Amino acid sequence: MQLKNELTGRDHELIIFLPDSYNNSKNKKYPVFYFLDGYWHMPLLYSIYGNLRYDNVIPEMIMVGLSYPGENVNYDSLRMLDLTPTKWYEFNQNTGDGPGFLQFLEKSVIPTIESNYRADKSIRALGGQSAGGLFSLYAMYCNPELFKRYIAISPAAMWGQNYLFLTDSAYSKLTNELPVRLFLSAGGDEYPAFRDPIIRLQKQIESHQYQDLSLLNFVIEGERHTGVAAEGYTRGLRWIFKDMAPTGPSGLAKAFGETE
Repeated sequence: MQLKNELTGRDHELIIFLPDSYNNSKNKKYPVFYFLDGYWHMPLLYSIYGNLRYDNVIPEMIMVGLSYPGENVNYDSLRMLDLTPTKWYEFNQNTGDGPGFLQFLEKSVIPTIESNYRADKSIRALGGQSAGGLFSLYAMYCNPELFKRYIAISPAAMWGQNYLFLTDSAYSKLTNELPVRLFLSAGGDEYPAFRDPIIRLQKQIESHQYQDLSLLNFVIEGERHTGVAAEGYTRGLRWIFKDMAPTGPSGLAKAFGETE
C-alpha cells in the first residue's frame, strides 16, 4: 500500500502483515505494531513474530512496516530525513523532517490502517533501531498515548547535542506521568561514543521514576550496532506486550500433549 506525505511530498510504502487467524476471525480486532525501516526489518520481524507466537509469549497482531516505494531507493538518505526530529548541521546528510513524519503517521498512516483493517485502536505500538529508535523516543515524548508501547533499540541518543536528554528533562518538568511500556536497549560491544549516551539516557529516564511507566533498560551483550536487531526486537516485543501475553501452553508443550 502506498501513501503520500502531503507535508513533504514524498511517497511511502506500508508493508502489512496480517496474523494467521485474521481471515477466519471476522469479529476479532488486533493490536498493531508499527515499525520503522520496514524495507530492512520485515523479514526479520516476520521470523521473530512466528517464533514468539509459537512460544505463546505475545498476542496475535497486525504488523506495519514503514518503507519507501520504487527501484534503487536510497533508504539511508530518506530515513535520515524522516526519522530525525531536528536538523543537525554537523551531520553529513539532510535531516530534521521528523515532526512532519510523525504527523504523517498520526493523520494518514494510522487512520488508513484502522479504516481498512480490524485494528484495535486502543493498542498501538511503535518500534525502531538506531535513527528509528531515536524517532520512537521522540514520538513518545511528543504524544505518549498515540502508541503507548515503544521499542527503542540502540537509539541515536547522541543526536543533536543532547536532544533526547534535554527533551526528557523538559518533559519531566511538565509532568511526572509517562503512561507507556518502553523497551530501551544498547549493544554491549557498540562503538562507545554511540553506546555510552544510550546508557546515560537509560539512567536519566529511570531516575525520574515516572508514574505509570513500565521500563525495561537492557544491554545486549556481545553485539555491535546492527547485530542488536534480532535480540532487541525479540526482547522488546515480549516486554511491551508482556501484559497481553496469552495463557496456555507453548507450541512445544502442545507437541508433547499438554493442553493447559
